[in-house]
Amino acid sequence: MLPTGPGVRVDTGVYPGFEITPYYDPMIAKLVVWGETRGQAILRMRRALEEYRIVGVRTNIPFHQTMMDSHRFMGGQYDTRFVEERFEMPEPEDERETHHPEIAAAFATLVAHHETERAAQFVMRNERDTSNWKWFGRWERLHR
Repeated sequence: MLPTGPGVRVDTGVYPGFEITPYYDPMIAKLVVWGETRGQAILRMRRALEEYRIVGVRTNIPFHQTMMDSHRFMGGQYDTRFVEERFEMPEPEDERETHHPEIAAAFATLVAHHETERAAQFVMRNERDTSNWKWFGRWERLHR
């Protein structure tokens, strides 16, 4: 599930049901937030990261959540070596980092079922209207 809201943008070419092969580009999406102040932008990023749901592959969302909680980062006390020298990533305490292939498989099955149901839907034409061209022309006029 992609995060949404004011000042939140996700740049990606990945969509539900998309297959990410073992040879994928490690950056499958980019989350961008904006705020009037640094504090507002950090709050938006925290909320957006909490809303973000990706299953099937490991992500660095927990890393970014920890970064947003860092007092040094919030205070703007960082430099280009911040992550390497001063930033520690704690061991996961909850199940966010635990890989659950059964959940990913169930989700993939639901997406496939949904796509099959959508593909099975069709519009019955009126018995009096035998021409598909007439039906399509009427449909186009209604949707202008």
